[in-house]
Amino acid sequence: MDDVERHFRAGVERFNRGEFFEAHEEMESAMNLLEDDTDDWNFFRGLLRAAVANHKLSQGESASAIIHLRAALHLLAPYPDRHRAIRLREFRSALSAALARLHSGAPALRSPRIEFVCAAHPA
Repeated sequence: MDDVERHFRAGVERFNRGEFFEAHEEMESAMNLLEDDTDDWNFFRGLLRAAVANHKLSQGESASAIIHLRAALHLLAPYPDRHRAIRLREFRSALSAALARLHSGAPALRSPRIEFVCAAHPA
């Protein structure tokens, strides 16, 4: 496992534990290690913005969370439903549902999880 993958997996673990600031840091580290291979730059930026959105929600900052959720969805949109072994379609759907709830004035329920496609790729 290379350093990019190590930071990515650590970011997923931290996101799923609700450690959103730390997840943001891990995704940023993974992104910065991409060097010349920038194909996944926006993928990591999207996960990073999702982490920031959830961090803002945990602080009661709904307006800021909405901005970050929109950005996350925009950045993740071009990637396939299964990317880097995660269930990206389901994650985008959960982010969209959270955004819709916030737009309606309802509080977001719980933070979505980033799930791997199979147990062979645990978070």
